[in-house]
Amino acid sequence: MSGGKHPSDQLRQWQALQLSKIELDLQQQALTALQESSDQAQAGQALYQQLFELSPACSYALDEAGCVVSANQAGAALLGLSAAALKGQPFERYLAPEQQPRWRAFAAILLGSSGRAGMESQLFDGIPGAGAVRIEARFDAASGLCCIVLAPQGAVAVASQVSIQVAAEVAERTAELERDNAQLRLLGEHVANLEETVRQEMARAVHDDVAQNLLALRLDAVLLNKRSLAHPGPLRERTGAALETIDITLRSVRAILNQLRPAVLELGLQASMDWQLAEFRKRSGLACTLDVPDEQVFDCLDGGASLMLFRQLQAVLDSVQRDGGASAVAVSLRRSGGSGVQMMLTDDGAGDAGSGGGVPVSGRRQRQALAMLGVGERLRAHGGTLDVVYGAGQGCRVSMRLPGRNS
Repeated sequence: MSGGKHPSDQLRQWQALQLSKIELDLQQQALTALQESSDQAQAGQALYQQLFELSPACSYALDEAGCVVSANQAGAALLGLSAAALKGQPFERYLAPEQQPRWRAFAAILLGSSGRAGMESQLFDGIPGAGAVRIEARFDAASGLCCIVLAPQGAVAVASQVSIQVAAEVAERTAELERDNAQLRLLGEHVANLEETVRQEMARAVHDDVAQNLLALRLDAVLLNKRSLAHPGPLRERTGAALETIDITLRSVRAILNQLRPAVLELGLQASMDWQLAEFRKRSGLACTLDVPDEQVFDCLDGGASLMLFRQLQAVLDSVQRDGGASAVAVSLRRSGGSGVQMMLTDDGAGDAGSGGGVPVSGRRQRQALAMLGVGERLRAHGGTLDVVYGAGQGCRVSMRLPGRNS
């Protein structure tokens, strides 16, 4: 019987895998914490955005070129336009012509100082709020936005100060949210890559050590079983039972290897999808079809994107089997936007309406929320998008889009 690797080498390899698993767990914990921080930042941004919109002071956010990015209701009403009409317009055009040079000089100083400043000015005569105004402004270098408040002469100064503070907080929290989202995507991609590496190392260790030693043990068991044929009785029964146990264990090892990293991945996305859907039918008992009108679509993705898409197919199928209550799944792969790829999974499981048993089917959306969040983040890390639609009454459609290798 083959001795395989030295026990100390196997121990070191096992320890290395355990360390990788610990690192993966730590990374997953950090990802969860960062996701919670991002959720809190989003909730805070929504609150500040609501305060900004409903503030009685006339508030505006300008980009570094001096064009309006957003305006609240009071600000749009003062200039006699809608917030949508103001967006992208140079702010200085709403000032009196003789005041525009002063505004440009004021804005240049403000952009250079990244602080707060104020000036007296006059609005253009042709707008409803024409008259003398006080401009309070603050530039936020992190977001690149200049938050200003227009207070007509005689308006309460306190309201102006409160509004500019709210606008500044909105800009700061928006910039913070963008940074958190960027870090979240980077960390998510790192965790996914680390997970794939650990899968590959564990599959290699199981194949090289466990599977090969089991095969060597099986050869010895076969020889022993043949020799026991001439001696019927307990010995023959025990050798036959041992051989059967080894075969069962080998099948279990092959199943574990397929779960970690199927060998069919080396054959490309087309073969991998065919194998995965066949395994899904066998495991779940659900009807599952694959529609690929143009097989050249498999050539649109590079190796990394193909592997990522295959893993997301696995994740969605597992979620459908576990949470969807479906009896059939249809998978299609088509071109999208020229060189891009769209994979769509449609099932006939529970949708968004209530079920006949009185159990709210909206629970499916909640059960699948984390799985779909993970799928969406992986797609976005590769420049793709995820669209999930729960039907009225039954069914769910999951659409995954990825840019092609030449996009």
